[in-house]
Order: sequence, then C-alpha cells, then structure tokens
Amino acid sequence: MSDLEGEVPLVTGSAEVRARVCAQARGLDAWSAGSRRRAVEDHLRFARGSGAAGESERVRLEAELPEWQRIEALLESSGQAGYDPESDRVAAAAAEEMRRRERAAADAREAARRAERERREGALRRAEDLLDLAQDRNLDASVLVEADDPHVRSMLCGRSPAAVRQIDARMARALTARLGALADPGVRAAAWEALPQRVTAHAALLKALAGNTAGFLPEALPFAGALAAAAPEATEQLARWLAATPGPA
Repeated sequence: MSDLEGEVPLVTGSAEVRARVCAQARGLDAWSAGSRRRAVEDHLRFARGSGAAGESERVRLEAELPEWQRIEALLESSGQAGYDPESDRVAAAAAEEMRRRERAAADAREAARRAERERREGALRRAEDLLDLAQDRNLDASVLVEADDPHVRSMLCGRSPAAVRQIDARMARALTARLGALADPGVRAAAWEALPQRVTAHAALLKALAGNTAGFLPEALPFAGALAAAAPEATEQLARWLAATPGPA
C-alpha cells in the first residue's frame, strides 16, 4: 500500500469527495485502482512541496487519497474484476447522502422563493394601504415606521414617487406638531429613533424654523423636505444653528 498512508486520514471528509472518487473508479480493477492511488500520492508530494501555490491542490488530494486506498483494498480483498459503486455499501451511503443534500437544497431554494413572493405581496399590500392613508391625510405613528420598510418603500417608489415624498413630509410635520399618537412623549421619542435621517432632519428644520418665526410652523416651505432628502446631515446642522439663533422680537 501507500508510503503516505500514515500521513492522511483513512476516512474521507465529505460525501462529495467520496462520490467523485467512486465515479472515477468505476470499472477499474485492483491494479488500475492502485495506479490511480500512486498517481494521487505523487501529485500530493509535489503539492506539499509547492507551498501556498499548491494549497488548494493539496487539500483536494489529501481528501481523495484515503478513498483511493479504500477502493484499492476493497478490490484486492473481494477479487472483483471491476469496481462497481452500486455494489459498494460505503459508496451507496455517500450517494444517498448527496441525494439527501440535494433535496434539502432544493427545498431551501423553494422556501426562499416562497418567502420572497410572500414578502413582495405583503409589501405591495402595505404600500397600497400607505398610499390610501396618505391620500386621506390619515398618517399617524402606527404607520410612520412601516413607511420606511425598504421593501415597502421600493413598492411605493415604483407606484408613486410623489407619494413617498408626501409620506416623508407628513412624517416630519407630524413629529414637529406632535400630531395624533405623536403627542405621547414615549411614542415621539421612539419615532425619532426609528425614522430615517431624512425625515428627522426635515422635522428638526421645521421645528427650528417655527422657533424663529414666532411659533409659525412653515409647512408650506417645500425646500425643507428637499434639503433634508438631499443633505440630511447639513439640514441637521442648519436646524441646530437656527435653534441657537435668536428669532425676531
């Protein structure tokens, strides 16, 4: 047998390796299997001397060598004229394991496709609900965070980019004016944490402008939302500067 036998494990590390070697060995007699085993050993010596350049080849050959050793020993002890994977209980078990993994992978892919389909359908329903609420001017804290779900926003943008801007603007105004459920400090604090920066920056700018205009909430200023969407950090800086600047007497 092999002079490398003591340097490698006698059991293959994976069903894939075993199935591959068994397929390659089909029909070989003991002498031919021994020739293949010796060729693998020769290549393994070379790979081990090649350093990092031969690392992947070394790993592959070290995994395959025990299987060639096993098949050679099986043919020698059984006297078979040619190796038949179907009559090899070890190979049959490896093939069954491969089929089991393939079925599991197929089931996982189908489950992922089903989950993606359900996610898209759910996002579409929520997007349509938000569009209805926006049109009815009935947005409150119960839907503010959901409106920024990336899947829902994708649906909204595809159906009505204008509605997305409208929903963002209503979020900002609701925060600033403490409308509906946002009158509750706890709900309002949670919304400030959860909502995207473009919305909280818009709300901060509206609040700062209101403080500089004797309490007037400048809802009619379209630049506030556009500025927050384009440069939320700069908008927050502007809001802080306005808040620190005395308003009109």
